Amino acid sequence: MTAAVDPRPLADLEQDALARVEQEMARRAKGSRPWTPTEYVDRIEQVHVRYNHRRHWLNTHVQETP
Repeated sequence: MTAAVDPRPLADLEQDALARVEQEMARRAKGSRPWTPTEYVDRIEQVHVRYNHRRHWLNTHVQETP
């Protein structure tokens, strides 16, 4: 028997994505081509835009629960 796994809240997934951007920023800071502050802010903004689009889509496509 398999246990049903509840999906993680969208806000948690967004925070995970932001943490990955932070990790990538730290990784690149050690290399020969670190991100500029503008590139960093652009990556953070892309994450927020992606999740805002997802939230909007989920609000307009409400699923009925059985």
